[in-house]
Amino acid sequence: MKRIGFVGLGNMGSKMVINLLQANYEVIGYDINEKFIDKLIPNGIHKASSLNDITDDVDVIITMLPNGEVVKKVFETIIGKLKPDTLLTDCSTIDVQTAKDLHKMCSDKNLLSLDAPVSGGVGGAEKGTLTFIVGGNEKAYNLMLPLFEVMGKKSVLCGPASSGQAAKACNNMLLATTMIGVGEAFNLGENLGLDLKKLFDVLSTSTGNCWAINTYCPIEGVGPNSPADNNFQPGFSVNLMLKDLTIALKAIKDTNTLAPFGTKSQKNFKRMVDDKKGELDFSAIVNFNK
Repeated sequence: MKRIGFVGLGNMGSKMVINLLQANYEVIGYDINEKFIDKLIPNGIHKASSLNDITDDVDVIITMLPNGEVVKKVFETIIGKLKPDTLLTDCSTIDVQTAKDLHKMCSDKNLLSLDAPVSGGVGGAEKGTLTFIVGGNEKAYNLMLPLFEVMGKKSVLCGPASSGQAAKACNNMLLATTMIGVGEAFNLGENLGLDLKKLFDVLSTSTGNCWAINTYCPIEGVGPNSPADNNFQPGFSVNLMLKDLTIALKAIKDTNTLAPFGTKSQKNFKRMVDDKKGELDFSAIVNFNK
């Protein structure tokens, strides 16, 4: 697997491509914004002028796009032009049903497919430390594994088609809910007159410890450097968290799952977007809920 087509060269995709190029893979890239492609030409990317150009003699196509509607349009445009057993790996975060539909589209054309949303954000994409949360069959996963290892530090085959998107929805619902809880704990500590650095020392080493505290503490000047120390410039924006929580909320309703905290989290992040704070890092929720 040497020739790779890559669609979606924004903040995440561009950095994933750079890691592939540095590992001596041949990459032909396309983005609706030509400037994104042009920035990568010095790194060695081949420029596709259209989606049709990206289908020429590729072994795998990776997509990193904003939503399921866009991914579906891309798949519908290219799958009829690909040789059998070409592997399509969608790293976007989309809803579970659309992921299932995409897998079926590929299967009907004798193409291999994976849904493989990522965790780790822009920093993980740049450092090659992403986690790929994968759905599909083992044959496709094993073919893609060398590329996952270039772009990330871990990949987990969660199960059959759409399992990656399902697991990602669960993960981000938990992250959103946890971040809200972390903010409430620090707000209470502040109101009780605690030194927040001392509170961090307790929480980060006690039963309340979690990623949102230990790695991404949302309090300025407390714990490791995080968006809180940079006026909540994202990382991972409120807009993106709302998108992921809305996907989770649809899954909650479709499966009749009792998830009051996840449902309330989605409403809280929607209020932030409605209040025109969607461009902030999602951890800014801790201030919004004061």
